[in-house]
Amino acid sequence: MSCLVTTNGGRAKVSGIEAETVLTPVRYIRADFSVAYLDAHYDEFALPPYNFAGRQLDRSPDWVVTAGTQYTIPLGSAGELVAGARTRVSDSYSLFIIGSRNFYRQPSFMKTDLTLTYNAPDARFYVQGYVKNLEDAVTVSTVVVGARASVQVADPRTYGVRAGFKF
Repeated sequence: MSCLVTTNGGRAKVSGIEAETVLTPVRYIRADFSVAYLDAHYDEFALPPYNFAGRQLDRSPDWVVTAGTQYTIPLGSAGELVAGARTRVSDSYSLFIIGSRNFYRQPSFMKTDLTLTYNAPDARFYVQGYVKNLEDAVTVSTVVVGARASVQVADPRTYGVRAGFKF
């Protein structure tokens, strides 16, 4: 029989900087961009037989860059179409493998989401087609070993249609 115990993480140092901007260079086009740097590691965290001092905090990439754009196409009295794209690039990061003394290193990855939305006049309703994780990037979020080993991954490429209305 095994059980998982959650323990506070001792002392950690987290510092970083983030910058973001939103631009509307011309009518109907909106662009946004952000960049984040993070230095996150444990100063002290001994949980025998483990010692995490100096290790990067779980799921804490050093760099993350995000860029997106939307282009609105007016359709006069018929509403509007909005095409959108957003890409996120993440640096690699570590994950502690629960039940072992090892770490998994999630490699750097890029994920892109696309949307095409029809907005009815006066925003009464919308219909949107979407694709998430266009690259079908596999990213690991949890790893557990022991009697029952498991790996939890983020969603693969997904796509679909959604709709909504105001009443």
